[in-house]
Amino acid sequence: MSQPDVIVVGGGLVGAACAQQLAIRQISVRILESGSEEGVASAAAAGMLAPLAESAPENPLLSLSVRGRDLYHELAPALKEETGIDIGLWNEGILQLALSTGEAARLTHEIAWQRQRGFKLDWLSPDDLHDRYPGLTPEAVGGKLAPEDGGLEPEALLKAFLASAKRHGAELSRGVRVEEVVVENSTAVGVKADGKTISAGAVVLAAGAWSGGIGGLPRPLSVEPIRGQMLAVNWPADEPRAIVYAQSGYVMYRNGEALAGTTMEYAGFDAVSTIEGIERVQEIMGTIYPALAGAETKRRWAGLRPGSPDGNPFVGQDADVEALWYATGHGRNGVLLAGITGEIIAQLFVGAPIEYDIAPIDPRRFWQITRR
Repeated sequence: MSQPDVIVVGGGLVGAACAQQLAIRQISVRILESGSEEGVASAAAAGMLAPLAESAPENPLLSLSVRGRDLYHELAPALKEETGIDIGLWNEGILQLALSTGEAARLTHEIAWQRQRGFKLDWLSPDDLHDRYPGLTPEAVGGKLAPEDGGLEPEALLKAFLASAKRHGAELSRGVRVEEVVVENSTAVGVKADGKTISAGAVVLAAGAWSGGIGGLPRPLSVEPIRGQMLAVNWPADEPRAIVYAQSGYVMYRNGEALAGTTMEYAGFDAVSTIEGIERVQEIMGTIYPALAGAETKRRWAGLRPGSPDGNPFVGQDADVEALWYATGHGRNGVLLAGITGEIIAQLFVGAPIEYDIAPIDPRRFWQITRR
């Protein structure tokens, strides 16, 4: 490829989604990924699409998150037809368990305000829970069901995004470590990678937890790694597949396994699982499904989420440097918001109108305050 219109720094889910959406608009793209294989980072994600779980009424990302979830109903069949890859989308609902009367009051309050905003939610009594999810803890006093939430397979989604991007002319270079963005006359003109300059018409920074360490930026980028630990055991025999939240953790079905997580740890770039972290995840798992207490762990791992100061991602153009774009800082919502992030970046890049409020994810929200 000659000099591309855009270099995308990072070949994870968000970077791949940006590249795919740019490429289908006939914009030439080169993806630079520091890893040597597809799916290294995405393998650590659970893949939940849960915009209505753990959401407060004042959450500025709620509408965008719901749109992000619903977009996959358009993307899944389109990607399958184009690439032959099934991303494993299912929307059989996500359940939040109430293990005390206080939690029940909080969840019924959430149902009330979410219904007022037009979202579909149900309250399940203990009898309802037993009928629908017989293996759940009998200690539950009820549960909030978001029947339109669900999940997908992150590794399959990444492969599909990359395959689609390549079909539309994008180039993927692996094992390329980007050190800094090259800026000339207040315009991003490429990157330095492994000591060499790679020129481009624009740069999209989508390097996940590593985004804040890229040099050459006009100001520090407040993205830091947040470690999350997970494990997998066999799914309980004869138990319907489900995704269940409780006590700041979850258990979800995927391909015959129960995936359980997760921790939220500020441990730098140490992506190693720990005894303490896995014991915490095991405790949550056994609380939700007693049959899994003491289950043999098949796998355990840790991933690094890119956290931001307010929990919202940075998606959009730099305040001062032309042709420099950000698509990072998604925290726990990387899978949920990957597709919509790619769409937003591509629409902004070509000057197309955006039909929803993106002020909460505009990178300039912090920098404007700083300059007052």
